[in-house]
Amino acid sequence: MRFFRRGEGDSSTVQTAAPDPSEACECVLLVPHWDDPATMGIEEKASSYRCNSCGESFTREEEEILRGTEADRIRRGLQERPNIHARYPVTWNLADGREVQLHRLSHSNRNAFLQFARSLSYDDLLFMREDLSSSAVVDGMVRNVEDGIDFALAAQGPGGEVVGYASLHGEPMRWTRNVGEVRVIVASGYRGSGLGGRLVRDVIDAAPNFGSRKITAQMTVDQEGARGAFERLGFQEEATLHGWVTDRRGLPRDLLIMALDLSG
Repeated sequence: MRFFRRGEGDSSTVQTAAPDPSEACECVLLVPHWDDPATMGIEEKASSYRCNSCGESFTREEEEILRGTEADRIRRGLQERPNIHARYPVTWNLADGREVQLHRLSHSNRNAFLQFARSLSYDDLLFMREDLSSSAVVDGMVRNVEDGIDFALAAQGPGGEVVGYASLHGEPMRWTRNVGEVRVIVASGYRGSGLGGRLVRDVIDAAPNFGSRKITAQMTVDQEGARGAFERLGFQEEATLHGWVTDRRGLPRDLLIMALDLSG
């Protein structure tokens, strides 16, 4: 993938270029510079940035892009969009012999996804970050997937019905932009079949394309089945937040955060 500097092309279109071996510097250490001595030392007043390795200069906007995630650069049309959806749809045989197809979440399966979400129990929906039974929420999810901001898969049964879902969401805060969160839910009739693990593995494979170097998963401490499944995938306990969620009876529950470090 190549980062296009200003003047190389129309920023509204995605361009592809062959890698140039001479472009070895990734410009990861950018030093601020000031034109006005009165503002020197105040970073938000810096007039430009210079790479400490190769000496190339960048504007403030270019500095923000260079320090952003791959998703940031894709949204601005400055980087080739990775074709991570090319492998889908793919057929997968479950441990019990049933067959499902994995598709990216899109307008074509949006209604089936809504029907799946609305069939979930209250307890299933309680600990999801978003109201998946909301048309507006699902439409926003589909837009984010198609815009290359998030990654989401829907597992569909033989009749086209959605029976499972997993997604990757980036952290919006600049200092945690390398952290992605995985969310997964499987229909009750498909739990224990290995479907959830397959969905999460595909999310892990896609994560580096979105600038994620660490993936987190959240659950209540008493969701032992979910915890065990994530542990088998290499996730480890990161933190326990006491009383952070409330169950259907209004009682506080402890939230467990697990994480998988992809940087090795």
